Amino acid sequence: MRGGGVKAAALRPFLPYIGVALVAALMASHWWAYSSGVDAEKGRWEIVQAREAVDRAAQTEANRKESERRYAAQQEITNNAIQERDKARADADAAVDAGVRLRAAIRDVTTTSAAGDTGAALCSPATGTTGDLLERVQQRLDAAAEQLARYADDASTAGRACEASYDALMGGFVIN
Repeated sequence: MRGGGVKAAALRPFLPYIGVALVAALMASHWWAYSSGVDAEKGRWEIVQAREAVDRAAQTEANRKESERRYAAQQEITNNAIQERDKARADADAAVDAGVRLRAAIRDVTTTSAAGDTGAALCSPATGTTGDLLERVQQRLDAAAEQLARYADDASTAGRACEASYDALMGGFVIN
Protein backbone atom coordinates (compact mmCIF):
# COMPACT_ATOMS: atom_id res chain seq x y z
CA MET A 1 0.00 0.00 0.00
CA ARG A 2 2.73 2.26 0.72
CA GLY A 3 4.07 2.04 -2.79
CA GLY A 4 0.70 3.00 -4.18
CA GLY A 5 0.43 5.86 -1.77
CA VAL A 6 3.75 7.26 -2.86
CA LYS A 7 2.64 7.38 -6.45
CA ALA A 8 -0.58 9.09 -5.51
CA ALA A 9 1.25 11.58 -3.37
CA ALA A 10 3.71 12.23 -6.16
CA LEU A 11 0.87 12.87 -8.57
CA ARG A 12 -1.11 15.03 -6.22
CA PRO A 13 0.55 18.32 -7.21
CA PHE A 14 -0.15 17.49 -10.88
CA LEU A 15 -3.80 16.50 -10.43
CA PRO A 16 -5.18 19.95 -11.30
CA TYR A 17 -3.06 19.97 -14.45
CA ILE A 18 -4.16 16.46 -15.36
CA GLY A 19 -7.81 17.50 -14.87
CA VAL A 20 -7.27 20.55 -17.05
CA ALA A 21 -5.57 18.38 -19.64
CA LEU A 22 -8.47 15.90 -19.60
CA VAL A 23 -10.99 18.74 -19.93
CA ALA A 24 -8.90 20.26 -22.73
CA ALA A 25 -8.72 16.88 -24.49
CA LEU A 26 -12.46 16.44 -24.10
CA MET A 27 -13.10 19.94 -25.48
CA ALA A 28 -10.68 19.34 -28.37
CA SER A 29 -12.44 16.09 -29.28
CA HIS A 30 -15.82 17.83 -29.19
CA TRP A 31 -14.47 20.70 -31.27
CA TRP A 32 -13.04 18.25 -33.80
CA ALA A 33 -16.40 16.40 -33.99
CA TYR A 34 -18.28 19.70 -34.38
CA SER A 35 -15.87 20.94 -37.08
CA SER A 36 -16.15 17.66 -38.94
CA GLY A 37 -19.94 17.90 -38.89
CA VAL A 38 -19.89 21.52 -40.04
CA ASP A 39 -17.49 20.68 -42.88
CA ALA A 40 -19.63 17.72 -43.95
CA GLU A 41 -22.80 19.86 -43.90
CA LYS A 42 -21.04 22.62 -45.86
CA GLY A 43 -20.04 20.05 -48.46
CA ARG A 44 -23.61 18.77 -48.78
CA TRP A 45 -24.93 22.34 -48.98
CA GLU A 46 -22.44 23.24 -51.72
CA ILE A 47 -23.54 20.17 -53.71
CA VAL A 48 -27.19 21.24 -53.36
CA GLN A 49 -26.35 24.80 -54.41
CA ALA A 50 -24.39 23.55 -57.42
CA ARG A 51 -27.33 21.38 -58.51
CA GLU A 52 -29.71 24.31 -58.10
CA ALA A 53 -27.38 26.55 -60.12
CA VAL A 54 -27.32 23.99 -62.94
CA ASP A 55 -31.11 23.70 -62.80
CA ARG A 56 -31.50 27.49 -62.86
CA ALA A 57 -29.16 27.76 -65.83
CA ALA A 58 -31.10 25.05 -67.68
CA GLN A 59 -34.41 26.76 -66.91
CA THR A 60 -33.04 30.11 -68.01
CA GLU A 61 -31.92 28.57 -71.31
CA ALA A 62 -35.31 26.91 -71.78
CA ASN A 63 -37.04 30.24 -71.09
CA ARG A 64 -34.76 32.02 -73.57
CA LYS A 65 -35.51 29.43 -76.28
CA GLU A 66 -39.25 29.68 -75.62
CA SER A 67 -39.06 33.48 -75.87
CA GLU A 68 -37.18 33.21 -79.15
CA ARG A 69 -39.75 30.72 -80.48
CA ARG A 70 -42.60 33.01 -79.51
CA TYR A 71 -40.90 36.05 -81.03
CA ALA A 72 -40.24 34.19 -84.29
CA ALA A 73 -43.86 33.02 -84.38
CA GLN A 74 -45.07 36.58 -83.77
CA GLN A 75 -42.86 37.89 -86.58
CA GLU A 76 -44.12 35.21 -88.97
CA ILE A 77 -47.73 35.96 -88.05
CA THR A 78 -47.15 39.68 -88.54
CA ASN A 79 -45.54 39.13 -91.93
CA ASN A 80 -48.38 36.81 -93.00
CA ALA A 81 -50.97 39.36 -91.85
CA ILE A 82 -49.24 42.12 -93.81
CA GLN A 83 -49.16 39.94 -96.93
CA GLU A 84 -52.81 39.00 -96.47
CA ARG A 85 -53.78 42.65 -95.98
CA ASP A 86 -51.82 43.69 -99.08
CA LYS A 87 -53.51 40.95 -101.12
CA ALA A 88 -56.94 42.06 -99.87
CA ARG A 89 -56.13 45.67 -100.76
CA ALA A 90 -54.94 44.62 -104.21
CA ASP A 91 -58.21 42.74 -104.68
CA ALA A 92 -60.11 45.83 -103.51
CA ASP A 93 -58.18 47.98 -105.98
CA ALA A 94 -59.08 45.51 -108.74
CA ALA A 95 -62.73 45.80 -107.68
CA VAL A 96 -62.47 49.60 -107.83
CA ASP A 97 -61.06 49.35 -111.35
CA ALA A 98 -63.92 47.04 -112.30
CA GLY A 99 -66.36 49.62 -110.90
CA VAL A 100 -64.73 52.36 -112.97
CA ARG A 101 -65.09 50.18 -116.08
CA LEU A 102 -68.72 49.44 -115.20
CA ARG A 103 -69.51 53.13 -114.80
CA ALA A 104 -67.81 53.84 -118.13
CA ALA A 105 -69.88 51.10 -119.75
CA ILE A 106 -73.06 52.54 -118.23
CA ARG A 107 -72.08 55.98 -119.51
CA ASP A 108 -71.44 54.55 -122.97
CA VAL A 109 -74.77 52.69 -122.99
CA THR A 110 -76.73 55.72 -121.86
CA THR A 111 -74.89 57.98 -124.30
CA THR A 112 -75.45 55.51 -127.15
CA SER A 113 -79.11 55.04 -126.34
CA ALA A 114 -79.66 58.78 -126.05
CA ALA A 115 -77.84 59.41 -129.34
CA GLY A 116 -79.61 56.53 -131.13
CA ASP A 117 -83.10 57.56 -130.07
CA THR A 118 -83.38 61.09 -131.45
CA GLY A 119 -87.10 61.28 -130.77
CA ALA A 120 -86.61 60.54 -127.08
CA ALA A 121 -83.72 62.94 -126.93
CA LEU A 122 -85.80 65.73 -128.47
CA CYS A 123 -88.85 65.01 -126.35
CA SER A 124 -87.10 64.47 -123.02
CA PRO A 125 -84.08 66.45 -121.88
CA ALA A 126 -83.96 64.21 -118.79
CA THR A 127 -82.70 61.24 -120.81
CA GLY A 128 -79.12 62.44 -120.57
CA THR A 129 -79.43 63.24 -116.88
CA THR A 130 -80.87 59.81 -116.16
CA GLY A 131 -77.67 58.23 -117.41
CA ASP A 132 -75.64 60.69 -115.33
CA LEU A 133 -77.78 59.93 -112.29
CA LEU A 134 -77.34 56.20 -112.80
CA GLU A 135 -73.58 56.68 -113.11
CA ARG A 136 -73.43 58.80 -109.92
CA VAL A 137 -75.51 56.31 -107.94
CA GLN A 138 -73.28 53.47 -109.15
CA GLN A 139 -70.19 55.51 -108.22
CA ARG A 140 -71.50 56.17 -104.69
CA LEU A 141 -72.46 52.54 -104.24
CA ASP A 142 -69.01 51.44 -105.39
CA ALA A 143 -67.31 53.91 -103.01
CA ALA A 144 -69.41 52.74 -100.07
CA ALA A 145 -68.84 49.08 -100.95
CA GLU A 146 -65.10 49.73 -101.32
CA GLN A 147 -64.91 51.39 -97.90
CA LEU A 148 -66.93 48.61 -96.29
CA ALA A 149 -64.85 45.90 -97.99
CA ARG A 150 -61.58 47.50 -96.88
CA TYR A 151 -62.83 47.70 -93.31
CA ALA A 152 -64.05 44.10 -93.39
CA ASP A 153 -60.78 42.87 -94.94
CA ASP A 154 -58.69 44.74 -92.37
CA ALA A 155 -60.83 43.51 -89.46
CA SER A 156 -60.77 39.94 -90.75
CA THR A 157 -57.02 39.99 -91.26
CA ALA A 158 -56.45 41.51 -87.82
CA GLY A 159 -58.72 38.93 -86.21
CA ARG A 160 -56.97 35.99 -87.84
CA ALA A 161 -53.56 37.47 -86.92
CA CYS A 162 -54.70 37.97 -83.32
CA GLU A 163 -55.95 34.40 -83.08
CA ALA A 164 -52.76 32.99 -84.59
CA SER A 165 -50.69 35.18 -82.28
CA TYR A 166 -52.60 33.96 -79.25
CA ASP A 167 -52.19 30.33 -80.31
CA ALA A 168 -48.46 30.86 -80.85
CA LEU A 169 -48.04 32.50 -77.45
CA MET A 170 -49.99 29.85 -75.60
CA GLY A 171 -47.94 27.11 -77.27
CA GLY A 172 -50.46 24.35 -76.64
CA PHE A 173 -51.56 25.50 -73.18
CA VAL A 174 -55.27 25.11 -72.55
CA ILE A 175 -57.05 27.50 -70.21
CA ASN A 176 -60.32 26.27 -68.74
